[in-house]
Amino acid sequence: MSVLIAVPTYETIATECYKSLWELDGAGHELMFDAVKGYDCALARIKACEAAQQYGVEWLLMVDSDTVLPPDALANMLEHGAPVVLGYYQSKPHRKGETCIWKAGGWASRYRAAEFHALESEGVTAVRVSGGGLGCSLLRVRTLDGVPKPWFRWVVEANGSETGEDIYFCKQLNRLGVPIIADTRVACGHAYRTLHQV
Repeated sequence: MSVLIAVPTYETIATECYKSLWELDGAGHELMFDAVKGYDCALARIKACEAAQQYGVEWLLMVDSDTVLPPDALANMLEHGAPVVLGYYQSKPHRKGETCIWKAGGWASRYRAAEFHALESEGVTAVRVSGGGLGCSLLRVRTLDGVPKPWFRWVVEANGSETGEDIYFCKQLNRLGVPIIADTRVACGHAYRTLHQV
């Protein structure tokens, strides 16, 4: 089984991110690496997906350039065999404990890290979710075949609110009935936020 690890980045990759990718347990799979540089985030994600299709890999692991993965992240995410598996990290620096993952059933509330820790301690490794940030996301590449392009797009709604490219993609998957799960064991860090918090 082959996995493309792609980092969509405008400029560079944080050292902590690169180190976590280097230390990643490949779980016996063939790993490839690509840094998609010089594009806005939506276009960089599209380019990463197109590269995965061109390389003919089965899986695409997208990792944001400031995300720090635990060494067993990929191995754990691959266990599920699901079309889309998300790792989690803190949503915003000022939202202490709140993750980037939205609970199933809409976009009203997010999981808190403590909830994922509690589920993991109970032996629950995967939960169905509406979606979330794609800073650590594993996609089965053939899933893209059934999703209309553009896969990723930043949208400004009529009321002035904004929908990021990651949530736009997740909403498309929701409409198509494609399951998205979050792995309760894949708790990621953010290098940039760690370095710049006071």
